[in-house]
Amino acid sequence: MKLKHKIHLSSTLLMFFVLLILAVVIYYSFSSLAYETEVERLEAEVEVMVATFNANSSEESPDNILRAYVPVDGLIKEKNQSSNLLSTIQRPSVDVEFPNDVAGTSGHMAVEGEQFAYVTAPVIWPGGEVVELIVAQSLREVTANLATLRLVLISVTMLSMIPIFLSSALLGRVLTRPIEGLTGTMRRIQRDGSFEKLPVARESRDELSQMGVTFNEMIGLLEENYRKQEEFVSNASHELKTPLTVISSYADLLQRRGAQDPALQEEALTAIRTETERMRQLIEQLLHIARRSQAQMDWQKTDLEPVLKQVMTAMNASYDRDFRLQLQQPLIVETDVQQLKQLLYILLDNARKYSEDSIDMEAGNNGAVYIKIRDYGVGIPKESLPHVFERFYRVDKARSRETGGFGLGLSLAKELADSLHLRLEIDSIEQLGTTVTIVFSGNFNVEELQSGQEG
Repeated sequence: MKLKHKIHLSSTLLMFFVLLILAVVIYYSFSSLAYETEVERLEAEVEVMVATFNANSSEESPDNILRAYVPVDGLIKEKNQSSNLLSTIQRPSVDVEFPNDVAGTSGHMAVEGEQFAYVTAPVIWPGGEVVELIVAQSLREVTANLATLRLVLISVTMLSMIPIFLSSALLGRVLTRPIEGLTGTMRRIQRDGSFEKLPVARESRDELSQMGVTFNEMIGLLEENYRKQEEFVSNASHELKTPLTVISSYADLLQRRGAQDPALQEEALTAIRTETERMRQLIEQLLHIARRSQAQMDWQKTDLEPVLKQVMTAMNASYDRDFRLQLQQPLIVETDVQQLKQLLYILLDNARKYSEDSIDMEAGNNGAVYIKIRDYGVGIPKESLPHVFERFYRVDKARSRETGGFGLGLSLAKELADSLHLRLEIDSIEQLGTTVTIVFSGNFNVEELQSGQEG
């Protein structure tokens, strides 16, 4: 069953049951009130009758006195203390055999399918005997009125179901129209391979409108990721094409002339080894980027000083350069140490490639913990700064190839920074150098110092 039919059926049945329960409550409340009112009215008449009967001092027959008080469509029965029926005074319109025993002093009961209100009262008979009177009155009018009320309630309930039926059908269509549009759009996307968005009324803020906005945002992200994936594959293919071409060319040259020319053989082997190493580095970086989505973070509070010293020691030992570290104060942060080290290695290696001078790293706290890596190399043009974190983007392609860069280092650094909840800021002046700043989103240093002082 379709969702709109489920909404239609469920809302219609729900309203039907609500109206049915309401009608039943109204009917039984009114019938109870009507019966109780008739019983109370009969009790008042019986009180007057008993008072008049007890005050009578004449020699007139008791039956004659009681006959004047017999209710319309009613009767009066007389019983002595032995529960023997003395007589019954009954209107001609009453053609039922009313029972001699009733429950309680007043109430209403059904006799042969007809409702009666009754009241019992004791009176003093001439001669001093106490006699119990049962006064009963037919409730035909009340029953007829209740039948009319029942008919009215049924009619109103049925008539009310017509607009409810139509409105619930309309409600089902209104609620499912955006879902049907979403389903149709998804089918067209699946069939045509296009990235289509839903038309959404921006002024509406209901859940269905929010669903459409969220779907459009998701489609936008998918389209952007698809475009980036195509660009990534294209750039990766281009980067792999060059070393493969060089290897293929030198392999052909070796096959033709390598055996006769040792110098050419050495040149070819060197070129093949160099290009193979470049391919290995590129593939490692590509694999590392692919594995970023599966990386598990190991968060812990860490003192930056030993971490930064280890990184700088490793860089000084690996390269014939001067890597200098400056710490202003003890700095405590919450991070993944291994991922942070990898980020620092990438940024320091990038600074090393494009600078012949020393490289400085400074860490401090100016409201937020930061790490600055500063080189004094060729710098980056101002117009290139917004693009340096894009994959395969290189400011100077010829120079990058000489240094072995693929344009993936800073892109990987940006992904690492995002996963560590860090902000990367880059500032550069051509021919003067570049400064990359890592800013931590949380400041745990003050908290750690306070707890240390309390201890």
